[in-house]
Formats: sequence, structure tokens, C-alpha cells
Amino acid sequence: MWIRRFSITIMIFMLSIATVFADPDSDPVPCSEDPLNPGYDPNGCPAPLDTWVYVLVIAAVIYGAYRMHQKQKAFTA
Repeated sequence: MWIRRFSITIMIFMLSIATVFADPDSDPVPCSEDPLNPGYDPNGCPAPLDTWVYVLVIAAVIYGAYRMHQKQKAFTA
């Protein structure tokens, strides 16, 4: 049991630090305001929440289904 818990913890840790080892963009400040570009749109820059919102939705659905399953098991036991 502890081996499974340990491996899941290590996997989550490795996935969370994977972005540290990724190659950085050539532009250190993406979507920075350029005074020479009159068509600059500050709202056109995607935020991490905008690009990863579907992961948050999927995680919430999985967590909700898990909690409902646990509650149903408690009622039947």
C-alpha cells in the first residue's frame, strides 16, 4: 500500500516540476507592450488559466464523482 502511495506522490511531484526543465521562450516577457506596434492588444494574450481551464473542469468533475461515490458507499454500508 505504501509503495503505491509513494509512487503516486513521486509521479505528481515530477509532473509538477516538469515545466522547470522545459525550454524557455525566446521572448522573456510575452505580450509585452510595444510602443512601435499600434495594434497591440493587452487582452489578446492568453493567461495560463485560459489555456488550462479544461483541466480544472475535468479535475472538478472527477473529484465530484469520487466524493459522490464515497458518500453512496457510506449509505449502503
